[in-house]
Amino acid sequence: MNYSNTTELTGLLHHLSRKKEHKYFPFSIRHENLWTDGTTRKDFLNARAFDEKIQEQLKSLDENTPLKIKGILRSSKGSGELYLDVQSLEVIAKLPETPENQVVLTGYVHVIKAQNEGENGTGKYTRFAVRQEDAQTGRDFIVVRVYDEKLRDILSGMNDGEPVTVKGTFRSSRGSGVNYVRCGEIAK
Repeated sequence: MNYSNTTELTGLLHHLSRKKEHKYFPFSIRHENLWTDGTTRKDFLNARAFDEKIQEQLKSLDENTPLKIKGILRSSKGSGELYLDVQSLEVIAKLPETPENQVVLTGYVHVIKAQNEGENGTGKYTRFAVRQEDAQTGRDFIVVRVYDEKLRDILSGMNDGEPVTVKGTFRSSRGSGVNYVRCGEIAK
């Protein structure tokens, strides 16, 4: 299967403290947009820059610099933490009125057996992962939350290991800060 894994978003640079040296530069992207109740929702989206040129560029930028970023979602081999592997980064003059946040994934359904359902201020959701495999990078399990009832019905008709395409947005939980993909569309 040819996998699709693209993420494009705009947001503000948020530097993270670096307690130890990594082969990547860790940071987060503060993504803000209006929420359904009229408040501003702030997501802090984990990102890693492996490319040395992008690392140097990030080190020279001030906190809250507006950015446009393209990358792929990955899951950390140790913790399973979801992060954006930055492929390109552009400094922009200001954030667009409607910030960009688009994710497209293809892979295989991976049913999460423990705590596959939850509820928060947004509503009830079902969790699953999109499994992607690559000879060079291994396996990634990209966690997806499905809030819409019709989309949850489509997911319930899918089996573990079945091909799946998901379109949505990269988000962080308001409570735990855990990063995930919020499903906007799902198809077999």
